[in-house]
Amino acid sequence: MRFRITCLVLAVLFAFPSMGFVCATRVEKMEADIEALQIQFNDVQKRLNNDQTQLTSMILRADKKLEELSGTQDKSAESVAQQNVQLALELEQERAELASMRGRLEVQQKTIESLQESLQSVMGSISSTGGGNAVILPSDQAGLEAYIIQKRTAGDKAALKTAIAEYVSRYPDDAKLESYLAEYVGILYADKQYGEVITSSTMYLQKFPNGAKKADVIYHMGMAGMETGNCQLATISFKELKKLDANRAKDALDLAQTKCK
Repeated sequence: MRFRITCLVLAVLFAFPSMGFVCATRVEKMEADIEALQIQFNDVQKRLNNDQTQLTSMILRADKKLEELSGTQDKSAESVAQQNVQLALELEQERAELASMRGRLEVQQKTIESLQESLQSVMGSISSTGGGNAVILPSDQAGLEAYIIQKRTAGDKAALKTAIAEYVSRYPDDAKLESYLAEYVGILYADKQYGEVITSSTMYLQKFPNGAKKADVIYHMGMAGMETGNCQLATISFKELKKLDANRAKDALDLAQTKCK
């Protein structure tokens, strides 16, 4: 009996240390696992922080680019607005110049009517030539045209001027009137009849605003204006001429600036 008790006591004594050893081993393993998980967690947290830092940096760069783009758009809009304002000012200046020219044309309308009356009264069909002999102009249109060609070829400026004046008076709506009227302006300018140059030029521009001889007529009108001291008419005419003949307009404007000081 004593032997059995002794064996039981010994068995219990040996059993408890073994259980303590097993428990200690498991705790150490759990602590190692926790430490490993903590290391992994710290690593993930570190990468997350780096990603957040990069994301924040990218957002800031994007905001900066958007701000720069917005500034560029504002500058572009401002530049376009300034260009529009400048264009509006230039157009307004052109309108003012055209209005001024129209005003002068309206004022000179009565002078045109006076010229037409004068042309109609050029001795009916009779004119004096350089030799002082009375010449009867042809009464028909074809004959008058032949007479104009003849006097132009002969260089008889006085007879040519009278014949063209008669043609303008007789046939104000004829297709050939444009070329004859432009030629008449040139003859008047050569004779230094500047007042009639302005009147006849105005008549031409009213009848033929897109005429083939428009540049020559505007030039003579501007020069006649300058010769009569009408610097405004000269300047407006030469600026209009610039659209048709820039080189001639430049020389004329330079001359006008010299004479109209």
